[in-house]
Amino acid sequence: MKKTVLITGASSGLGKALAENFATAGHEVYGTSRHAQKDQSTPYTMLKMDVLDESSIEAAISKILEQAGHIDLLINNAGLGMDTPVEEACLEYTHRVFNTNVYGAIRTCQAVMPSMRQRGEGQIINISSIGARVGLPFRGIYCGSKAALDIIAQSMRFEFMPFGIQTCSVMLGDVRTNINANRIKSYKSSGPYSAAFEKSYRQINKEVEEGMPADKAAQLISKLSERSLLPPCYTIGKPLQRFSITLKKTAACDLV
Repeated sequence: MKKTVLITGASSGLGKALAENFATAGHEVYGTSRHAQKDQSTPYTMLKMDVLDESSIEAAISKILEQAGHIDLLINNAGLGMDTPVEEACLEYTHRVFNTNVYGAIRTCQAVMPSMRQRGEGQIINISSIGARVGLPFRGIYCGSKAALDIIAQSMRFEFMPFGIQTCSVMLGDVRTNINANRIKSYKSSGPYSAAFEKSYRQINKEVEEGMPADKAAQLISKLSERSLLPPCYTIGKPLQRFSITLKKTAACDLV
């Protein structure tokens, strides 16, 4: 069945792969980006929308509803990464990460919900991270933002279900995108964490470069959206990364 799909953060990486995948499958797709897109030769429509700006979100949603009449699926993909020792975390950067990853998703859900509730159906998929369950060194701020989004999504699932609206958190492992170029890197070069941080940062970049292709992750998310009932959470990643969640569940806190 043809759906109207809204994907935030669709100018590159996973968001772009998702937009291409859904459009190729015959769905009407609207992708968003903070900046206007000059190239409109894509099989989907790109709209200027900033998840940090409520008026920008409202304008984009109104345009979609005017053109398509409804939104069947919202994918909250827009996100911002950050690598930093928690002790040295810049609170301005920290706020920016939470404002994008958490508040941005909430703003978009709030804008989409009234029309979905009126129709009595809809799906919301939040792009999260395996790090939300495991917690990774020097990525505590990012992992914390995704963990917050996951918990909020669990509450939304109970609140929205009576209106026929389903939610799901997709916890990703490493996906091969340009996130390395856009991630905030914040630490003191002469501080006590500098050597360990730089080693960890190089490893993180390497793992992303060797991660799952964005197209493959997009295909799995597309198949997920075809289910009659979305699961509360869905994990995508290499076997060892997925297994880390199981290991975390079974390990006692004092053994971690």
